[in-house]
Amino acid sequence: MCSIGALTACSGAEATKVAGHRDPARDATALSRRPIAPDPSWKKLVLNVPGPYVRPKSLSTQGDAGAVTDPNGLLEEGGGTTTLTTTADDSTKIIVDLGVLAGGFVELGVERASGAPIRMSYAEGSGYLGREGDADPDPGGFFYKGRTLSTEDDPDGRADVFDPPRRPMVLRSPGLRGAQRYIAITLDGPGKATLDFVRVRQTGFQGRYDGNFLSDDEVLNRAWYASAYGLDLSTIRGDRTDPHARWIIVDGPKRDRIVYAGDVRLVAQAAYNQSAEYRTAVRDTINLFACQQRPDGTFPAASRADVPCELGDPGPPDGSPAGYEPPGESGPVRLDSFTAWWVIGLADYLLHTGDARFVEPLLPVARRAVRFFVDRAPAGGLWRTADYDGKAPYNWHTPDKAEGVDAYSNAAYYGALRSLAALERSVAKDATAAARLDRIAARVRSAFVARLWDPKAGAVLLNTEDPRRDHSSDANAGALLFGLLDDGRARSAMSFLEQRLGSAYGTRTSEFPASDANPYMTQYISPYMVAQEGLGRLRYGDGTGALRLIRKSWDHMIRNGPGTAWEEIGVDGRPLVPRPGTSLEWGGHVGLAHAWSTAVPALSTGVLGVRPVTGAYRRWAVEPRLADLRWAQGDVPVPGGKISVRWRRGARDASFVLTVTSPGRTTGRVAVPLLGSERTIAMDGRIVWRNGGPAGVRARRLGGSVVFDGIRGDHTFAWTR
Repeated sequence: MCSIGALTACSGAEATKVAGHRDPARDATALSRRPIAPDPSWKKLVLNVPGPYVRPKSLSTQGDAGAVTDPNGLLEEGGGTTTLTTTADDSTKIIVDLGVLAGGFVELGVERASGAPIRMSYAEGSGYLGREGDADPDPGGFFYKGRTLSTEDDPDGRADVFDPPRRPMVLRSPGLRGAQRYIAITLDGPGKATLDFVRVRQTGFQGRYDGNFLSDDEVLNRAWYASAYGLDLSTIRGDRTDPHARWIIVDGPKRDRIVYAGDVRLVAQAAYNQSAEYRTAVRDTINLFACQQRPDGTFPAASRADVPCELGDPGPPDGSPAGYEPPGESGPVRLDSFTAWWVIGLADYLLHTGDARFVEPLLPVARRAVRFFVDRAPAGGLWRTADYDGKAPYNWHTPDKAEGVDAYSNAAYYGALRSLAALERSVAKDATAAARLDRIAARVRSAFVARLWDPKAGAVLLNTEDPRRDHSSDANAGALLFGLLDDGRARSAMSFLEQRLGSAYGTRTSEFPASDANPYMTQYISPYMVAQEGLGRLRYGDGTGALRLIRKSWDHMIRNGPGTAWEEIGVDGRPLVPRPGTSLEWGGHVGLAHAWSTAVPALSTGVLGVRPVTGAYRRWAVEPRLADLRWAQGDVPVPGGKISVRWRRGARDASFVLTVTSPGRTTGRVAVPLLGSERTIAMDGRIVWRNGGPAGVRARRLGGSVVFDGIRGDHTFAWTR
């Protein structure tokens, strides 16, 4: 049995064997008798640190190195002590590198200290480790001195100051510190401190990684696990006031420790592929908004993580429960497109889990949500983002303007219509309601192309009221993601994204740089949008383009940051995106770990090709996109077990082998790529496709693959040249 990790040796042996035979059928039959064995080396790529603590990986000194004795004493408890002596504020600092981002309570073991107070400062990136950590230094900035939007990390901040203890004591940050890889330890003036250890008591989610991925491309491998760890860090317990202490997926671990309904759909697609444990977290995150629906059918722009929304009937649409109103500046704004994304996420949840018991009571919520858009879309056309109740309208890229007929928002509206139709059909068993929604969706699709497609540019316009007539990345990525374009327009849009908006770090959001700014879209690179563009490219058959995007953006972020995927990338490659004239003018608000910046869906759903066809994967599909890879493997957790996919191409594409394992009581279809030529295909030691047709099985030619239907259990498919 050949493992994927031994691909080179195996491929060479197979190529030699194939060259020595004149019967591809016999060779394919032999190959199909040898399932590809899993390669466990993916485990070395997991960034999650097991156990309660994250401890330092290395230490360094800034200032007078002679003022620090035995710095390595801080590396572990009881392993010796480190003495720090300072002559003035920050005259000497110990810089702690944890090796990975860690979220939780920072703890410092002190044997004794005298003189000035002890200061600990925290930063995600080493270049931002100032006196107040990586907090916004602008008093007018929204995130000044480390302010967050959350309630469960109070008192917030990115630095802590402690009176010097005269006896052994563990100093603990008074509030949760959401994400830091680097910690600076110093004294606020002359003094001396003898220190035993520093560590972070973790509070984030630690998944089992029963979902995983591995390929012959190390950049893609790192992108999968960096994205996965960003999701782990962004999954928190709302346990300050939530009696259930539920795990909730928030926007990011450091600053936006709140929930945005629009982020959940993409993040959930990553979560489903990452661990079966995440299904409950996704459910509870979706449920947070059900009891906060407003009378007009929309949701607040964001939610606290601890809103007491019980499962089941959420009650009337009368807004957030008293005392649990939207946090911070998210209260007085509208972000209506995220209501559409919530409906899409609800339908996705049913598809991935089959949990109709949870979904059914929320159907009235979804219907009211979709009705909001339908009522504001004349003659079944597109809806207009507007100030409907005195609140400023925004889209995902706040605080840019959004008023008008927005392409990305209408793509989400189309997706919500199709999603609610699927829910009406499968949960409510109402074919009439489903058909009506599908008809409206068809009209929206036609109107989308008629109003927003610019044939001169060969791309989709950002917004009908945008004075610059920008052809933004989100406008085109959204259209690709939901299949709103025909094949010709899709090819044109993908070309536009690469040639007009492409950069060394990924696709830019806007055509216009800061010097020629567009008030409707700030120019930067959004990994959130790059991830969706990748999924859209995969939908239209451009797997190579999708992987090229991931390599650009994720490789850059991982090599130049703490090892996780950032919230945003500046056009110069830094995690700095100034928003002049707003509370984000500094630009350093950008988080260096963000759940929505995920490459997991494109790699697991695309490269491995695993997706549900009906609820709970009772019927599934494995349709791998090989792109330019030589081999890939991975597991996708599904109700009742997992679906495993392992495939490899022989040298010079002389052979192809695909092993698929699936849980009992499920049925699927498997697509075997032909790589441009007619093939004789064997399965488990017998020929199942010959001379362009099936041989004793249910199979059909579809595009560049042969699709085998009614597959159950574990099988290996193979062909040779």
